[in-house]
Amino acid sequence: DSRRFEGIDADFKELANAVHQTPNVVEATNKVGLFGKLEDIQSRLSLCEKALSENLDTKRLAFPRFYFISSADLLDILSNGTNPQQIVEKHLSKLFDNMAKMQFDADEEERPAQSAVGVFSREEEYVPFSQACECTGQCTNRILAPSTQSTEVTGGVELLYLQRRI
Repeated sequence: DSRRFEGIDADFKELANAVHQTPNVVEATNKVGLFGKLEDIQSRLSLCEKALSENLDTKRLAFPRFYFISSADLLDILSNGTNPQQIVEKHLSKLFDNMAKMQFDADEEERPAQSAVGVFSREEEYVPFSQACECTGQCTNRILAPSTQSTEVTGGVELLYLQRRI
């Protein structure tokens, strides 16, 4: 599907460049075959959208809390899953009611590490975790193969594990 989208993107950029090269709007929009090419691009784009929607639905089935967020937010979570601080700050309150932010351990240089140690409510109440949760790797690794014995929250978005600890 990504190759299909890359082809669509290249075709559209080619058409846009050709239109840009023609200074007269009437000439640019009345070129022979332009309408057919645009319809073809639209139909291929619809296939990509359908495939993306099906992919997002599988993620939502694996982690039902994803039903509470938009497709754009879910795409953001999945594409930035290796950066838990960024993802958690933006999307935690959408996934879990009254959770505002997570507390991460600091590393040797006082930068936030990838270990979550607690969570803050919107009222700034802090709830520490019984043990640190490692938020490393791709976020989908844990979602698609969950282990109830695990103490890790891979990627920082599998907050199901956090919810069970609170």
